[in-house]
Amino acid sequence: MKPSQSAEVFRCHVMLDAGELRRTPLYDLISAALSFYADQPAEGLAADEDSDMLLFQYGCYDWGDGELFEFDLTRQFVDSHKTEAGAISQLRLTAYFAPDTELRALGRASHPCGSREGLADFRAVVFSSPAFVLAAARERVRVEIEWAVI
Repeated sequence: MKPSQSAEVFRCHVMLDAGELRRTPLYDLISAALSFYADQPAEGLAADEDSDMLLFQYGCYDWGDGELFEFDLTRQFVDSHKTEAGAISQLRLTAYFAPDTELRALGRASHPCGSREGLADFRAVVFSSPAFVLAAARERVRVEIEWAVI
C-alpha cells in the first residue's frame, strides 16, 4: 500500500473489522487502526525507523467551527522519494465529541509509537488512558478518516 492509498485501504479494513463507522464502539475503531498498522505495511518509505509510526493524541480544540474534544490516532509516513516538502503524510482516525468539564480537564496530550515492536505497550497506553475511558462512554459527534500531506 502506498501512503496515498492508506485512507481507502483503511476504510475497507475498518468496515470489514469493525462495522459501520459512526456506531462502532471506540475500542473497536482503535483496535482496527492498531491491527492495520501491524498488518498493512506501507511502500516507498524512508529506511529510518520513524518512517512509519503512530501518534495517539487528544484534547479540546476549536478550529473555527466550535470547540470539540478530539480523540485521534494518526499514522505518519515519511516518503523516501520526496524532498522535505511533501515527504511527510498522515492517515488520521479522529473521533469528535461534545466537550464537557471532564474532557476539558484532561488537557491535551500525545504519545508516539515509533515501531511495531512497541505496539503492545502503545496499545496499553491508549486503552488505559483517561481520555479513552471518558471518550468510550460518550456518544460521538462524528468520526473522520483522512489522509493528507503535511
